[in-house]
Amino acid sequence: MNVYDTLIIGSGYCSIGYAVACPNTVICEEHQICDTSFYLPLRSFRYKHYAPKTEEGAQLLSIFDSLSLFQALEQNTNGFEFALCNYIVRKPLEVLLKCRILHIHQRSDRFYDVTVHTNEGLMHLLAKRIIDTTNQSSEKYFTVLFVCDDIEAVKDRLLLAYKKAQIESAFYPGRYALHVSAGDTDENRIKLEIYKKWCELDVNAKILYMAPVFAKRSSANTLCDDHYENPIEAFEAGYFYAKENGR
Repeated sequence: MNVYDTLIIGSGYCSIGYAVACPNTVICEEHQICDTSFYLPLRSFRYKHYAPKTEEGAQLLSIFDSLSLFQALEQNTNGFEFALCNYIVRKPLEVLLKCRILHIHQRSDRFYDVTVHTNEGLMHLLAKRIIDTTNQSSEKYFTVLFVCDDIEAVKDRLLLAYKKAQIESAFYPGRYALHVSAGDTDENRIKLEIYKKWCELDVNAKILYMAPVFAKRSSANTLCDDHYENPIEAFEAGYFYAKENGR
């Protein structure tokens, strides 16, 4: 049975930063990709400048720069997950993808016995501490990534049809992100409603992708990528958190 100092639920830049600073760490991610806060939901195309304060942060930034993921006031979230995986392989770090936490039991010796399910079946992990980085907020909105040749011709109609919506340009020319407020909790129903209204508008624009984005949590005591707009900043937040609390 593998024994770790820390088991982190949820991958992302905060989690990876923590694992770099505290090596005997395992990260359990339910999805099949690592970046579930920036890449999977295409959360923000706006670029917020952040200068790394550590050598590790600078190394991660160099991977982003080599892929030209930051330019002007925009960032290419489509490439974030590849950059993160590139960094993980270089370290390497222990990340279990498609790993679902089934049961957590605290033993008398203060270790947590964690039962997980992976592609290899059931397995038990022992950890001194558990950190949950997932966003537990029920408040969310949806990002609708679409392509359009003339945004001015459709912008007003989209903003009028989708209440409390915002539109921003994406990284590539002709691509835009429509952020729609969602009061429902059923993702499939929300997607269907967005698509039906889109068809009724008959706008000269094509939907490429729809994904939920959870609101920022009010608590800042735990690690969560959703607190940050810049992935390098999220990485170093996890790194510094581990240096202060992980030993």
